[in-house]
Amino acid sequence: MTDQPTVEQIRADLEAGEGPHAVRLARKLAEGCDVDTMLELSAAFSDFATFGPLVDIWRRRIAKQPLHEREHAAFANALNGLANEHLAERREKEAMELLTEAIGVAPRLDYIRRNIASMLVHQGDFDAALVELDTLLAKSPNDPQANLLLGVARYQSGDPALAIEPLTQSFQAGFPDAGLWLLKAQCIEGRNAEVERTLERLLADHPERAATMLELELNEPGSPLQKIRDHPAVVKLLS
Repeated sequence: MTDQPTVEQIRADLEAGEGPHAVRLARKLAEGCDVDTMLELSAAFSDFATFGPLVDIWRRRIAKQPLHEREHAAFANALNGLANEHLAERREKEAMELLTEAIGVAPRLDYIRRNIASMLVHQGDFDAALVELDTLLAKSPNDPQANLLLGVARYQSGDPALAIEPLTQSFQAGFPDAGLWLLKAQCIEGRNAEVERTLERLLADHPERAATMLELELNEPGSPLQKIRDHPAVVKLLS
């Protein structure tokens, strides 16, 4: 049909800030377009981080026809994007519902499983987080983000000794946050020589981030890092 909207029209509307018009056109197009067109349409909305309307467009389409296997990842990505928006506004319940739906649609998408694990760690549901992390690490043992989350989960659940190995892996992969948690675990375990090495590397590799993290941590009276408050390198960094 000559009056059928196109992805190019919709993308142009999004670029021009005409979101409501783009959504109306997209709803019409998504009703009966083929898989390739739907994937292009989804990518256009994702490029502009317009996830709320995109999820609604997907749901309207799914109500009329089942998802094609090639559409699973795109729909899951839209759900994940909307979940991140909810998280930014501290609507954790809604975010977790969307992430759970997303991983059900596309269980092979590791970044969604990491987001679920991160939320579970944040909420203190360590047993559930470990289930997700075991799945991730069985597939990719060196995943630095998963190892960071595993270390944090172990540390916060009262086992800093077991947190050291995954935190070390993550820190060596370039994650400064892992270095901070590693320092805390090493301080608790009395591994003074390792504390020196970790602190040296953290300050050398991530000086600005280290300064921010250490300053915040040392404002906590009960932090295990109070042990290194008077370390010459820390004093110099924070002076």
